[in-house]
Amino acid sequence: MIVAAVTFISVVPQVSNDFWLQAKVGELIAQNHAIPKTILFPFTEIRDARFNAHEWLPSLLFYWLINTVGEDGLPFVMGFAGLAFFCAMTWLAYRRSERSLPLAMLLGLLAVGVENQRHYLRPELVSLFLLGFYWHLLETCRRRPQILAWMSALLVVVLWANTHGSFILAPIIAAIYAVGLWADGKLTVNAWDESQKAKAKAFAIFSIAALAASLINPVGTELLEFVLDFSHSDAAKVMVAEWLSTFDPRFREMRGLWISLVCAGVTAAVMLIRWRKLSAVDVLLFFMFLALALNTIRFLVYLGMVAAYVLPALLPSEWQAPKNRTRAYAVCTAASGLVLGLAIQFGNAFGAFPHMAWATNTSFSNFMVKQLSDPNLKGNVINSYDYGAELVYRAYPRLRPSIDSRIDSYGGAYTVLNDRLFLEDELLTEFVKDYDVRYMLLNQRDFHLLEKLPNWTEKHWSIRAMDQKAVLLERADLLGQAQ
Repeated sequence: MIVAAVTFISVVPQVSNDFWLQAKVGELIAQNHAIPKTILFPFTEIRDARFNAHEWLPSLLFYWLINTVGEDGLPFVMGFAGLAFFCAMTWLAYRRSERSLPLAMLLGLLAVGVENQRHYLRPELVSLFLLGFYWHLLETCRRRPQILAWMSALLVVVLWANTHGSFILAPIIAAIYAVGLWADGKLTVNAWDESQKAKAKAFAIFSIAALAASLINPVGTELLEFVLDFSHSDAAKVMVAEWLSTFDPRFREMRGLWISLVCAGVTAAVMLIRWRKLSAVDVLLFFMFLALALNTIRFLVYLGMVAAYVLPALLPSEWQAPKNRTRAYAVCTAASGLVLGLAIQFGNAFGAFPHMAWATNTSFSNFMVKQLSDPNLKGNVINSYDYGAELVYRAYPRLRPSIDSRIDSYGGAYTVLNDRLFLEDELLTEFVKDYDVRYMLLNQRDFHLLEKLPNWTEKHWSIRAMDQKAVLLERADLLGQAQ
């Protein structure tokens, strides 16, 4: 029943616009055996801006995936990823609970349920797997330090640093283990023996080694500077939804928010009830991830993982009795049946079904893909922010966008400029003239803004193609040239 529930909520259409851009970057890396140094794709001078290639490894992975399984196979890749994530979290909970399989599966399901709100094919998903592997290895070293486990953890850090900006968590988590083990030894009578001291010292040294290992990437220390600067970027916090405050009013109806907050509340309540069994490591890790989650909406995804780590260690010993274990299996079955039933009726945590994800899907329809595949369409395209990535994947270099989804490379000023094109008639007219813009590819919101401008008339622009999501406009004086 749990496998059915996890599979149903994980098999979803590919809805991340970042995926298309990363697949294209992966293609360029595979062909040229080098990472692009500039953002390259736009038709304006911004194309020479530096490309922050901190996610180059997933780009290669996504390019390989789409060439291996095709676009139609991507939902099944997502389903496999959901099941793999469930297995990783279940195994972590199983180890922490002293082999209570029903509790471990229930917490694995909880971790998947919280992660499901951001179950997109993007580097963040890969980073969650790396965090899970890293956590397993640190737990191994916490119980019985082994050189192979330490070295494997460093290898994970290197891969993580070349995958996603969240690699900064690796040295922080290791430092929390060091501080927590030290605090446990100091606060617990007769516990501060030489073995405990050695473990605390080993984790402290490892945290420094993990920070050093993260510098093994194409740009070295600049990657660390980029991650720290971008996390405080005003542009990101204003323009990118995933960097907004968790309590922004726009998220109040997002079901993933409430799933995560309930998970955090239950975890905190159990911790208060079973506080005598808590370790300082558990408490510090929980509060670190809670602080992240309450600050920024994208970090809610970690709350299920930390619940799967903390709660198993608080299991009462009598739960291991055969009678109670049977009841626990019944609870697992009922919980997964409830999740499956709700998902069949209402969709997963972001409202998607295996065959449909309209609420969040910014990908082009088959109709629009066909329109953009016309080889006669050539030139510069003013586009909505959401559409630049897939436009690059489908038609670059035949068609060049004004912007794509890499706000970290474009910067806030240029991103604002692109948005102003749909609000200021004089600016748009000058921009079209200066860059010989031939087409516009807009979402419905930007198209409706454009319609209000004085120069939006059939004399200047004509609708070449339109569906429920996107509008492709062609400059009126070019009509007939592309036929």
